[in-house]
Amino acid sequence: MRITSILLSGLMLSLSLSVHATEEHPGKEIHDEGCLSCHKGTKGRDHDAAFYMREDRKTKDYKRLHTMVQMCDSRMGTAMFDEDMQLVTDYLNDTYYKFPKK
Repeated sequence: MRITSILLSGLMLSLSLSVHATEEHPGKEIHDEGCLSCHKGTKGRDHDAAFYMREDRKTKDYKRLHTMVQMCDSRMGTAMFDEDMQLVTDYLNDTYYKFPKK
């Protein structure tokens, strides 16, 4: 009985970890819906690491990244909530930039 409980607990833990590992970043969907109308790469492909990490990029730190997200929101009139802009900033940073969050 005890072995069955341990095995069942292990199975439940591994299932929850595998589901968590496949979840997308919470800011990705907001980015894709609100930002990709302008941020399309060549031949209609979405921007990728090559775009975000190019040498001539304007974004040099986390604060500037957040400012850029706010500026884009204002220009596009997407009227994102502050929390959504933070999620998009974190998505871009976690996925591409890896700036320290000061």
